[in-house]
Amino acid sequence: MLTPLTSASAITQTELTSAIVRNPLIVAPDTTVRDAITQMSGLHTVCLMSTTGDNRPEELHIEARSSCVLIAENQKLLGILTERDVVRLSTEKRSLESLPVREVMAHPVVTLQESAFTDLFFAITLLKQHRIRHLPILNDQDQIVGLLTHETLRQTSRPADLLRLRLVAEVMIANVVSLSPDSPILRIAELMAKHRVSSVVIVQEQNSLLIPIGFVTERDLVQCQALNLDLETCMADQVMNIVIFPVRKDDSLWAVQRMMERHLIRHLVVTGGEGETAGNYHPDQYFTSPQPPGIIQISRSFRTESITVRSGENRTFKPSESGIRTSSPRKNGYPQGQSQTRGVNHHNCHSNSFLPEFARDSEDNGGTNPISPQL
Repeated sequence: MLTPLTSASAITQTELTSAIVRNPLIVAPDTTVRDAITQMSGLHTVCLMSTTGDNRPEELHIEARSSCVLIAENQKLLGILTERDVVRLSTEKRSLESLPVREVMAHPVVTLQESAFTDLFFAITLLKQHRIRHLPILNDQDQIVGLLTHETLRQTSRPADLLRLRLVAEVMIANVVSLSPDSPILRIAELMAKHRVSSVVIVQEQNSLLIPIGFVTERDLVQCQALNLDLETCMADQVMNIVIFPVRKDDSLWAVQRMMERHLIRHLVVTGGEGETAGNYHPDQYFTSPQPPGIIQISRSFRTESITVRSGENRTFKPSESGIRTSSPRKNGYPQGQSQTRGVNHHNCHSNSFLPEFARDSEDNGGTNPISPQL
């Protein structure tokens, strides 16, 4: 008989603290988007070179750091730029060479004060409630100390018993976004932006079935931009991840999670009885699905507060009110007055294709970014 998780006391404060990704990438508001992408790409390259499988927590933190840049001025957080933002910018065919991040960053940002981070499932609920993947952490002086992601929180929660009882079919995405291998990367970016997905499955038709042969992720798009590739002429089969670890609908999430950790992968294709594409799975879906198995029941036992951020509205939540803050509204690219923040994530340190699978977002912070409306 399973012992239900009914409080955060099962997780120590030391374990909670270990989920915080320290030293995130921070840039000034006038930094160009191209330079920001270069920093994200370079950091993930370090992850690829250092990947051994022996130090999974450290690798996860490098992944998280490479998935976004935080924009700050005078040690105050102003906004965030994520892999998903890069995908959206790619679809607009904007020149990134001289475009400052302040013009496209997502803001305001949902954040959590470190002193208020005492409850794992409260942080998970924040990510789910605001449909974000990165949650910046601030100290009592509102300075950036790190960030949380679904992945670092999931690693800390270690819900082994819950995972053993649940199947892939319960959380997978059945409506797969797919394209043929001769599709241009620009088309892939457009589909990612339209459907708000972090990967596109590359398929070939065999006997009227769509058979998966690879996938392209947001991180791959970031790498394409870092290499300054022409997204209209570069095709999917040139950059796709070609090693696929197919899973079935009736596989347990625990078995799937162990496989993903063993092979250091972040995206899986769910296949049917004849090898056809039936869905896809990413571990973030365990927490972001409409009813995350076991987690909703757990998180209901904790007090949460609904936060609505409207254009032109500034709401600040004191530490006594859960430690959540949102940055002040922006004028001409900059927030007015003192900024606070908001948060969010994703991908694997693994590659077997022409380009490493680089990947992560700006649903990230519930902001009013002109290219990244709150998801």
